[in-house]
Amino acid sequence: MKFSTLSAVAALMLAAALSACGGKAQFAVQGTITGLGNPGLVLANGSDTLNVPAGALSFTMPRQIPYGTEYNITVQHDPDHQTCQVVAGASGSAGHTVSIAAQVLCQQKAYNVSGQFIGLFPNNDATATTAATPRIVVLTNGSTGGTVSVSSASALDAALGKGNFQFDTKVPHGIAYGVTILSQPADLNCSLTGGTGVINDADASNLLLTCKPK
Repeated sequence: MKFSTLSAVAALMLAAALSACGGKAQFAVQGTITGLGNPGLVLANGSDTLNVPAGALSFTMPRQIPYGTEYNITVQHDPDHQTCQVVAGASGSAGHTVSIAAQVLCQQKAYNVSGQFIGLFPNNDATATTAATPRIVVLTNGSTGGTVSVSSASALDAALGKGNFQFDTKVPHGIAYGVTILSQPADLNCSLTGGTGVINDADASNLLLTCKPK
C-alpha cells in the first residue's frame, strides 16, 4: 500500500511538472491606430482577422499566440476612402519583447488636380541664337495652398499653344478644391473653367485654362 501511495504521488508530481514545462505564456497581438476615420479596415495576422470600427485608437487580434510564435500583422482591407499601413512593429516573435505593440497609420486617399491649357504661346522675342521667352501663368489651389506654374514651354502642340498641367499637391477625398489664376502675363487675358469642386474618390482633371492676347 505504501509503495502504491508513493507511486501515485510521484505520478501526480511528474504530471504537474510536465504540464508546467509544456505550458507557454500567451501574448496578445495588439497595437495602436492613428487616423482611422472610416469603417472597413480589416487587419490580419495569418488566418486571424479583425474588423476594426471607425475611430478606433487601438486593436487586439482575436487569438493570442504562444511564446516564440512568429507574427506578421498586415492590412487585409483598407477602410473606405483611406489607405492604412503598419508602420512599426508589424512582425517578430512573441515574447522576444515585453509586448506586441504594432502601429497602424491611416490616411485619407488623395487625388490629383490637373487640366489642360490652350492659347499659351511664348513671347515673340526669339532670335537666330536664342529661344523665345516662355509665357507663364501661375495657378493656385486655395484649399491646399499649392501652386503650379503653367508655361508655354511645356506645350505639347506648339501651333495651338496647348498642353497639360498638374498640381504637385494632391487633395484628399471629400475636400473641396478651388483653383484660381494667381498671375498671368500682362499682354494676355487668361480664364479658367472647372476650377472648383469636391474630390470624390477620383482625380479632378477637367480644368481648362484658356489664354488670348489682349
